[in-house]
Amino acid sequence: MGTKTRIRIPRSPFFVALTKSGLIQPDDLIELVAQYDITDEAAADPIRVATFFVKKKLLTKYQAMQLLQGRTGGFVLGPYKIQDGLRQDRVGMVFLAEDTRNGKPVAVKVLPTDRTNDPTILSAFRQEVRLAAQVDHANVARLLDYGIHQGVHYVVSEHVPGPTLDKTLTAKGPIDPNAVARHVARVAVVLKFAHAQGLFHRDIKPGNIGTTDDGRVKLIDLGLTHMLENPWARVTTRIKTKEYADEIDHVAPEQAWGCDIDARSDIYSLGSTFYALLTRQSPFPGDAADKLKNRQLQPVPPPSELNPDVTSELDRIVQKMGHNHPHERYQTCDEVLIDMHPWLPVTEWLALGIAPPPPKVGGVNTKAGTRSGFVRALKKLFGG
Repeated sequence: MGTKTRIRIPRSPFFVALTKSGLIQPDDLIELVAQYDITDEAAADPIRVATFFVKKKLLTKYQAMQLLQGRTGGFVLGPYKIQDGLRQDRVGMVFLAEDTRNGKPVAVKVLPTDRTNDPTILSAFRQEVRLAAQVDHANVARLLDYGIHQGVHYVVSEHVPGPTLDKTLTAKGPIDPNAVARHVARVAVVLKFAHAQGLFHRDIKPGNIGTTDDGRVKLIDLGLTHMLENPWARVTTRIKTKEYADEIDHVAPEQAWGCDIDARSDIYSLGSTFYALLTRQSPFPGDAADKLKNRQLQPVPPPSELNPDVTSELDRIVQKMGHNHPHERYQTCDEVLIDMHPWLPVTEWLALGIAPPPPKVGGVNTKAGTRSGFVRALKKLFGG
């Protein structure tokens, strides 16, 4: 009893910040100080102490860096302990966190106060989150929780540990066109599923498409984009910045003007993403104002202009998805998938239950033939 009462937490700025952060409870911290014989003298060097805690896996590097900068808040949101920063997007900051109830990693998005303070926006957002939480699909990062902690609104979703496609592009360059088409077709499957439930993503881009170890895709942020503001809303502040230009790289023309959106808007963004994955470039280079203007005037360009490995069929699909006029695009994801069925595994295509495209005779579509004949042809083509 006497030994434990004599141990105290060193009074250095780092330990003061650590105590205030809530990352380690005071009683546990006292035990750690006793166990590792951390004295006031040792604690006088905050970098040394922070490094020690990181090496012992008592803190993450992110947590230690924040504490060294004197930041003590925002490490704990309800039952979730913030481990690292993942990304900043147009809706909010996204963190990797630990669910302290089961030790599992999750993604926590902290929502901006200027949007949550608007009751109309917040009400619509919460309704969409409720709808999105019901979406249970293998290619969707599922929504798990919504909460408020000390006035901070946050949403918790499944953590996708694999790289998003923008990071894959940065690390490896353009992806093989057939692999790209397979990713895009699988995203179209997810969007078909979401659109049928009245959900539109609004922010399809390479950074919102994660990948898994077995080659599947995971669509991120479904149901979390209702707080997106009109791209022109920051015309006087961020419109000339590269960061903002990147954020709105794949926004549909009608969405850019704040008009009502529908399935065709997501299809445009997916087509624009398709182009970027095939070419490693934006369909419309320049600052945000140039992007917003040029996409109103012309469709997404044919990617074969920059990547000669892209076939004329993929050119046609990309340009139809990314047409500047909504009525000239594919009208539904079913239509997209009919044209992209060769890039889906047979079992995934058949599970959709979409009427097959009419078989071609002499290069011309005809309504002759049966579904069973189409299935046999697909299985022969893919060895299924």
